[in-house]
Amino acid sequence: MSQDYPHASVNFRSPAALEWLDAISESNAIFSAILAVIHPNLYEAGWKTTKHLRDTPEIGSPHVLSRWASVFSGVSVISNRITPPHRDLSSRHNWYDILATSGTYRDCHLELPGLGITLEYGPGTVVGLSGKALEHAVPSFVGDRVCYAYFMRDNVHEWARVAGSDWMYTKYYKSE
Repeated sequence: MSQDYPHASVNFRSPAALEWLDAISESNAIFSAILAVIHPNLYEAGWKTTKHLRDTPEIGSPHVLSRWASVFSGVSVISNRITPPHRDLSSRHNWYDILATSGTYRDCHLELPGLGITLEYGPGTVVGLSGKALEHAVPSFVGDRVCYAYFMRDNVHEWARVAGSDWMYTKYYKSE
């Protein structure tokens, strides 16, 4: 029986794709560092999974994996789109996604309908949330908006045989 290996969902053969990957490497590292603060155990699980991917030659694309400066399995780039209410079903309830926005837009809100909460969601906002547990939406905005949605995929962690971490608890921050 052959082993099914994860693969990139984007073709990184073009120089422009590799340039983009290099251009976002600092942001990838920053958002990984934010995860290290808000959910250290998930950060550690993401790091172990990323390392396992890099150490598996059958994955291929070492030039891509060596440039992937993130503990997240992937990133979606959402440009000038509203986002209907949804949950991210390929994750786990206790995992955090990072949403980061940029652009020249206004009148934008991140809605969490199940909690009855609406947050201002202007340029430069970074939000960590459980995308599987919390329904979320961005119903409208005015201007040009980009959202980078960083996430981890359950199937990648399962393939790597890395435990996906538990819920985040405040006890992780208390010193003895």
